[in-house]
Amino acid sequence: MNTLYKIEGVKIMKKICLSLMISFVMTTTLFASAEEKLLDSSNALKNMIYDSKIKVPQKILERAQAIAIFPGTIEISMFLGGKTGNGVMVVRRSDGSWSYPFFVKLGGAGLGFQLGFEKKDILMIFQTKDSIQKLMNNKITLGADASVAAGPAGESAGRGSELDFKSEVYTYTKTEGAFVGVSIDGSVMNHDYDQNIELYGNNITPAQIVESDGLISSYAVEEFLKAIQKLTR
Repeated sequence: MNTLYKIEGVKIMKKICLSLMISFVMTTTLFASAEEKLLDSSNALKNMIYDSKIKVPQKILERAQAIAIFPGTIEISMFLGGKTGNGVMVVRRSDGSWSYPFFVKLGGAGLGFQLGFEKKDILMIFQTKDSIQKLMNNKITLGADASVAAGPAGESAGRGSELDFKSEVYTYTKTEGAFVGVSIDGSVMNHDYDQNIELYGNNITPAQIVESDGLISSYAVEEFLKAIQKLTR
């Protein structure tokens, strides 16, 4: 009986420690400034670019209509699981250039029944203008409003003839040194208005950011755009 109580006590302590850890991570992420989130996104994107385990097919990059990166996305498994993250997105303009970055949020439920959590960097590459327009209108549910698939990586990325490239969104994730394709069906993306206003001011919308040429830039904005250029060149 004493052994049973000890085991249950350890389980309870693990749950308490995990809850405190999750609260700390989510709090530090929540209160990061817009500039800090941009720099975090730039660093996450650079880490993905330099990772030798991944090579996004050139065909996917050439057809990219938008790119989003979610650094340090938290995936929780506690009875019913879920994920939450804040990210940065750019849209390709009609002249081929990339728009100023704007902030987006990612959320979704899962079906995990184990106690635990994991931080992941998630890269999304949008292939169609229609999927972007849905997000501009308010939000998009991946898998329902736009087809989503784990992006081909590594050796399979070089065998373009074996891939149909029919999905509207391809996703990649990097976790503790591993970089593989991941599917996030059911996740919802929407605008992070507060962060966009903090960075650009004046109640600006994502659509206005995409269409603007004269927004005030900053070191963080320039670093993010440099990372995007390096990924897609």
